[in-house]
Amino acid sequence: MQSNITLTSHDDLAVITMGNEARANSIDLEFCDGMLRVLSEIEAQEKYRAVVLRATGRIFSSGGNLVQILDGLHRSDSFLETLISALNSVILMLRRLPIPVIASVQGAAAGAGFSLAMACDLVVASHSARFVVGYGKLGTSTDGGLSFHLARRLGAARALQLLLVTNSLSAEEANSLGLVQCVAHPPALEETTLAMARDVMDLPPLAVREMKSRVSQASEHGLAQHLEDEKRAFLRCASSETFYQRVAEFVKRSHSPRNLPG
Repeated sequence: MQSNITLTSHDDLAVITMGNEARANSIDLEFCDGMLRVLSEIEAQEKYRAVVLRATGRIFSSGGNLVQILDGLHRSDSFLETLISALNSVILMLRRLPIPVIASVQGAAAGAGFSLAMACDLVVASHSARFVVGYGKLGTSTDGGLSFHLARRLGAARALQLLLVTNSLSAEEANSLGLVQCVAHPPALEETTLAMARDVMDLPPLAVREMKSRVSQASEHGLAQHLEDEKRAFLRCASSETFYQRVAEFVKRSHSPRNLPG
């Protein structure tokens, strides 16, 4: 099956495009395999000086594919643990890249899609963007390093407030908290993102790599262990009847005829 994750080059800029509009760029094993493939290719090519992560369609990413997750829970197999482990590999590889990664976000970045955006070094968001937590309403904790990156960027109290109380942020709210570095009008999102990438690429490559390395070392010690601990917490929550019921209810609502396009 052909991956919906594609890699294109604009001179020294690598552009990763998530192109599964039909499934709102949801995160499943195929998604993770495609991301790991293109990230490995970028890592192997020393010519790249920056990366843009973008998506086609109205939504950046709706997060985990709940239909597949519900099916895995119904089978009581190891699917959910396998999926989170694959997502964690994507997050770690994103953070391991020696060059800056810029997320270009339109529409919703929800759940693990929010995690994916926060794993990038810089975020440019459309005015239409929303950053949605959603985990608590499903009866589980975070995954994909979201708790790690929110705590590092916001501090413990604000991170917990967002996870437990606020649940979602507009692009402007995320910008005011420092989670988003630039907000653009929807038609200008691509050009604004590329302009930021060009600013980065105008600097000497060695200086950029060294600065990213120093910042990463200062702020992200223990990410791999945190991802493992976060995965275990998610799986403990996911083993509850509450999680199964709430995922099933969400899937039923989202697939009812009144919620289908057309």
